[in-house]
Amino acid sequence: MKQFKKFGRMLAIVMILSLTFQAALPANYLQKAEAAQTAISQKKLTLEAGKSKVLKITGTKSKVTWKSSKTTVATVSKTGKVTAKKAGKATITATVDKKKYTCTVTVKAAVAANPLVDGAPFKAQAATSGNVTYIYPSNWVKTEAEATGYRQVVLVPGVDDKTDAVSSISLLIIDSEGIPEASVFDAAYSEITADSLVSQYAQQGMEVTVDGVTVNKFDTALGVGYITDFNITYNGVTMKQTIYDVYTEKNLTKITVTDISDNFSPDVKQVAKYLIDTLQVTK
Repeated sequence: MKQFKKFGRMLAIVMILSLTFQAALPANYLQKAEAAQTAISQKKLTLEAGKSKVLKITGTKSKVTWKSSKTTVATVSKTGKVTAKKAGKATITATVDKKKYTCTVTVKAAVAANPLVDGAPFKAQAATSGNVTYIYPSNWVKTEAEATGYRQVVLVPGVDDKTDAVSSISLLIIDSEGIPEASVFDAAYSEITADSLVSQYAQQGMEVTVDGVTVNKFDTALGVGYITDFNITYNGVTMKQTIYDVYTEKNLTKITVTDISDNFSPDVKQVAKYLIDTLQVTK
């Protein structure tokens, strides 16, 4: 949020400077500048079939007439509303004072409905990272990084004014070369303790306390799964951490859910459960 506020202040300064600059110009220059600014709001537009977008002509109060070169692909109303009909290309032309302004419209076929997205208990979207597809809230923010052998995706709710620490879901997708054999995988989880977790965090430069550690197998259609639950306190903030590890022949997907009970809607636990239940790994 601090970044947004800083950007807002910068934008305000830019606007003030632009107004000051305009006021210092001769009146006849401004009239010429305004006349030269008549333009169409977009020269290129891509729409999915069934979607629409309003085009506008700026810099004039004269009457505008609209026309589509191919109404089977895209139509345009008297007010500049473009409606995509079917895949293809069409040119939308606006005529103002005998001058023409055009926008090339590319229409793509409608994307087939995703029942996993439609069936989510929250407004959702699908994303694919590597060979893993997952569902998460459409108003959450996703960041992704990639390095040799793995990808990391972090999903967080929208920016929160109340706290710098928010609940989140992190996906660490490790390629097959980094996955141990199943027997080694099982043995590793038998050795997870509060002390071992504290040690792992210490390696990242984080001094934490950990308690309430439990490790259990869980059923997954994708392969072997483990759930590690514990409470972690860092910088005076106590969080509940739940780590789901899903082991397949293709990769190990480690899903870390950090819950500080910050009352976001949908709740992070609900999001995590649906994400895990609908997780897909392609070959």
